[in-house]
Amino acid sequence: MPLLSQDNKMSSLVVVGTGIKFASHLTTEAKIYIQQSNKVLYLVNDPAMKEWLQKNNPNSESLDEVYSRYFLRIHCYRAIKNYILDNLYKNQHVCVVLYGHPAVFSQPALAAVHQAKREGYYAKILPGISAEDCLFADLLVDPGSHGCQSFEATDFLIRRRQVDFSCHLILWQVGVIGVLNHPKEAHDNTKGAKLLFDYLNNYYDSKHKVTLYEAALYPHFEPTIERIMLKQLPKQKFSAISTLYIPPIHQASCDEEMLKALGINIADLQ
Repeated sequence: MPLLSQDNKMSSLVVVGTGIKFASHLTTEAKIYIQQSNKVLYLVNDPAMKEWLQKNNPNSESLDEVYSRYFLRIHCYRAIKNYILDNLYKNQHVCVVLYGHPAVFSQPALAAVHQAKREGYYAKILPGISAEDCLFADLLVDPGSHGCQSFEATDFLIRRRQVDFSCHLILWQVGVIGVLNHPKEAHDNTKGAKLLFDYLNNYYDSKHKVTLYEAALYPHFEPTIERIMLKQLPKQKFSAISTLYIPPIHQASCDEEMLKALGINIADLQ
């Protein structure tokens, strides 16, 4: 049975991700949806991937113009969601292709799928490889070893998120703190990085080792891994895709009563 079944509703919406590394992270399932869909809408950051999409489905269309149409990104996200749904309403199978994992930092696609499902359409998101997945592999981090907290950097600051410093901590988009629009030039992140350091310094010693990370975008390329002390953060150079990883300070303690109730010997956890 083909993945795109022709049922009584001649429309469907499937959102897929390209992963991080060009071509090598694209799943077989995602490729089939791209090739079989009546319409492909894409928002990817690699010219080679754009060319691949056009080659594999001539009815492919970039969402770049919609994404840059408004000053604030949130207004662009609404426009993208509406454009996706407008294409769905034309009685066609629509595949939306996004960079990375299609549900990670992808507000318009999630909103479109939620609305499509509420309206009775067949709609789903397929998993992809995110920058966080690459971080776990490249930094040899197991999120299950201590637990893991993950926040967008601006959200982390303005909502004064509380840190469990026995967990791994991952902060996304640390190179564009406070940026809500599309900066025309390279963003000066000095102020944001200083505010981030001041907040983190409430939890971590200024000499605590942290890592600035960027996943490799192409096969056979190496990721960018820069290990620094926390106090050096304000002076670092960032890119728009910089991610900050902060290792835990210590192992969380165990509750004696819960260990006893579960019949677990603490020595078996060492």
